[in-house]
Amino acid sequence: MINRAPNSKQETLNIVGSSTFGRYPTISIEKTYNMFMSDGWMVPYAGYKIGIPFTALGNGTQGRALHSSTKLNRLIGVFNSNVYLITVNFSQQQRKVTSYQAIKIGELQTTKGVVYISENNKPQILISDGTSLYLYDPTLSASLQVISTSFIPGYIDFHDTYFLCAASADGFYSPPANNTWRLSGQNAGQTWPDDAASIGLLQTKPDNTQAVVRFPSKGNMIFVFGRTVTEPWFDVGYQLFPYQRNTSFNVDYGCLNPATIASMDEIVVWLGINEKGGPVVFYSDGGMPQQITTDGFDYVLSNMQNPQDSQAFIYRQDGHLFYHINFYSDNLSFFIDFLKDGTKKIYHACDERGNYFIASQVAFFNNQYYFVSRNDGNLYAFDTVFTDYDGKEIPRIRTCRNIRNIQQEPFLATDCGFTIETGNTDYLEQDLGDIYLITEDGKKYITEGDPIFLATEDDNIYITEDGDNLVLQQVDPDSFEYLIAEQSDIVHTTPRVDMSISIDGGDHFSSYDTQHLPPIGQRKNKLAWWQLGWSNDLVCQFRFWGMGRFVATDGYVNTRQ
Repeated sequence: MINRAPNSKQETLNIVGSSTFGRYPTISIEKTYNMFMSDGWMVPYAGYKIGIPFTALGNGTQGRALHSSTKLNRLIGVFNSNVYLITVNFSQQQRKVTSYQAIKIGELQTTKGVVYISENNKPQILISDGTSLYLYDPTLSASLQVISTSFIPGYIDFHDTYFLCAASADGFYSPPANNTWRLSGQNAGQTWPDDAASIGLLQTKPDNTQAVVRFPSKGNMIFVFGRTVTEPWFDVGYQLFPYQRNTSFNVDYGCLNPATIASMDEIVVWLGINEKGGPVVFYSDGGMPQQITTDGFDYVLSNMQNPQDSQAFIYRQDGHLFYHINFYSDNLSFFIDFLKDGTKKIYHACDERGNYFIASQVAFFNNQYYFVSRNDGNLYAFDTVFTDYDGKEIPRIRTCRNIRNIQQEPFLATDCGFTIETGNTDYLEQDLGDIYLITEDGKKYITEGDPIFLATEDDNIYITEDGDNLVLQQVDPDSFEYLIAEQSDIVHTTPRVDMSISIDGGDHFSSYDTQHLPPIGQRKNKLAWWQLGWSNDLVCQFRFWGMGRFVATDGYVNTRQ
């Protein structure tokens, strides 16, 4: 039992929490990377594993689109210009793809950029790459067909037997207009009439059509997005034009980038903007939109250099509805958890190097999520059962709430700790590849007198905890003609938690104090750190490292005057 001073006080260490985005760190520095809240605990966000390698998908360098076809029971994937029909089988027990087939069905005229895919009941698959429409109809042809239109197509969707397409430019009007949106023939994606019964107009403001989206769970309702306004329309079955605009209300924000529009269950989410305001994340359940925002989050969005270079997707995982958005130029990713109680929590996501998260479009097929990435041409399996990024450690970081004395006086933080699951992750042996021997200036040959450093396959020089290079002291340079040594570098990867503190409200953090977690079968579930020192504005930050899962809940900080 620990005897504490009579004037000691216990403060809550809120391990469980989201990113709260204070405008300045003094207001709030709380951040959470690659974890989210579940039943009062922090649990890992989804990891991924390569399901189909790029070599089986045309050696592509960019995944542009992924769509799950209900009618064909296939995935349709676009990698650079190549379009594939994909069948993939995933074993939940083995946690890997056990078999797959990828059949090329055609090529697009473009090789990069966002691609949109939809399907109708015939079934026909319609693809838009922002310059042309492409149709796959197995009853007409075994390959993609380019569809001739009088307009430049953009975002596409399907609703009430029609393909809906935002028109970027229009040859039917003179001069060309781009406030139009188009209807295909009924269950006929090869037909796009140039008549009044097939052309809709964005009417509320002078604006450009960005997208036309079927509203989930709202029957005949669609949203027509402009850049500064959004209009609700309904299919009323008129012969002159089947859709009628709801004249009782409109949304005075449009869409900054149609690639950020995502819908599921009963909501549509998008990155909105208008002529008088900056970017804001909106969602709507069919009525007036709601902002997913705080002062701090708005401040982050308003300070982005290029927020229109963004893309988003929505999916449901383990009972949580996540909207995930990547800002590529600004190198940031966030995911928003739509909780059942109506609250929304925002979190950070990143890849293993701290850059934006690599998933760009997600599809659900045969009880498994998959995604494509603009970073490479692989098809990835995506799930919370994966606790790493295809063999790479996931950075999981929790920066807790500031601990301050209400009397504005400094205090002594004697110790802190929290409860964490242990004993469920094996200690792993990780092969980092061949050892490379290189000089400080990266020479490819070793000559006498050169200091020799250890480096990985990627030419990253090993360093000690103090930041010093690891140097080979007793090596005969003549015995090395090339860089690669004969043995492989095997390291033991043990799960650990690194803790650092800030005594100035989060402006500066200390070096890390590491606690290694017990091995498999040992259930010691509490971590503790001692002698944190004097502070008047204490912030604790924890980094969870390991190839397995981390499950943690709130803890404490003991202080005294």
